[in-house]
Amino acid sequence: MTRAVSNGYAVYALLLLCLANIANYGQRMVVSILLPAIKTDVALTDAQLGLLMGGGFAIFYAIAGVPLARFADRHGRVRWLSTAIIFWSAATGLFAMARTFLEMLAARVALGTGQSMCIPTSHSLLGDYVKAENRPFALGVHSAGGVLGATLAMVLGGYLGPRIGWRAVLGLFALGGMAFAAIIWLTLREPVAARAPVDSGYVPLRRVIPHLVALRSYVLVLIAACFAMLVEYGLNQWLPSYYVRQFALPVEDVGYRYGVAIAVGGVPGSVFGGMWVTSLARRDARWLVWFPAIMYMAAIPTGLCMLLASSASVALVLNACYAFAIFSTNGALWGACFVHVPAELRATTSALTLLVAGIAGLAVGPVVVGLLSDALTARLGQQSLQISLVAVECLAILVVAPLLLAGPFVAREGRARVGFAQPVHSSGS
Repeated sequence: MTRAVSNGYAVYALLLLCLANIANYGQRMVVSILLPAIKTDVALTDAQLGLLMGGGFAIFYAIAGVPLARFADRHGRVRWLSTAIIFWSAATGLFAMARTFLEMLAARVALGTGQSMCIPTSHSLLGDYVKAENRPFALGVHSAGGVLGATLAMVLGGYLGPRIGWRAVLGLFALGGMAFAAIIWLTLREPVAARAPVDSGYVPLRRVIPHLVALRSYVLVLIAACFAMLVEYGLNQWLPSYYVRQFALPVEDVGYRYGVAIAVGGVPGSVFGGMWVTSLARRDARWLVWFPAIMYMAAIPTGLCMLLASSASVALVLNACYAFAIFSTNGALWGACFVHVPAELRATTSALTLLVAGIAGLAVGPVVVGLLSDALTARLGQQSLQISLVAVECLAILVVAPLLLAGPFVAREGRARVGFAQPVHSSGS
């Protein structure tokens, strides 16, 4: 059974899911610009800050995503997405009230658990609202929400932090998230997809994983995603602190200028990257992996020049160029993950991708930077964070190699139509 969805309502649904991603990244990233104040107030080390930004948040973000996304896919994605936003907003509020490292870590764990449902559930909904040939563009627009959320976090956090305190800033972000959850609950309807009914189309996890592992294109894209997330979050969570330390800029100035750099580069990168790869992939599906490989090859020297720049102004201009290259790959990478995946597996595929890439990348990147910085402080002083970020950026070459290797398999598996011949009727997990 299907229900027609107008183009106008599909655009509205994409807008709401983009806004959900703004709330997702905004509450996740606002702590980054507030790190100097938090470090001073609670007397934390760089390693502890790295655990708050990465390990403590990311492990639960990754692990919880699979069961929660599958649960939402069966029991109402819109309703449970709204519930998740309320939950993670409450966790942001609890972080604002925390007085010790362990209390902060517990709040970040709760934040990661709630936010783990956002992207897989949104990807599943977009798959039902948007035609297959337009999905890379829609996924790029959705990813632009993450850029805007990070920008909002940097600009508002940097401006309000010195004026009202970091705890009050987090409280405002929490209240905003809860208000937005109500909008989704009241105005976004659950689509009836052009697939089997939700319960009868449910595929047990023991069938999903072997299917994905058999897709060599997916495995290679997943490897690339792991290193992409390691580099992206290793840099993004620490760059605000880097600008404060390296160039002695005030937090307010960093919040505004870094936020603008991310927005100027990342928003058009996400949107135009999605448009370009949508057009290219219609002619040859291998562009889903060729395009991000090319953009990462351009991003590596740009990122290194950014980190080694002698002035903040030059570094921030290069930061905008770097953001354009990196965020332009989001639609393509997610499109490559889903290109040979049946409709009933989209949410689970998204969650499994975030599980593996989240643990390998998101959990590791910020922690590695923090540990390296602490280890090098005695020898390098203020430059320890800079060298740590340079080391992590060099790992981006490990994003390019598997993407280039994936090209032939994208085409070959497309011709073979690897997939499920029939939906599996089961309630197992």
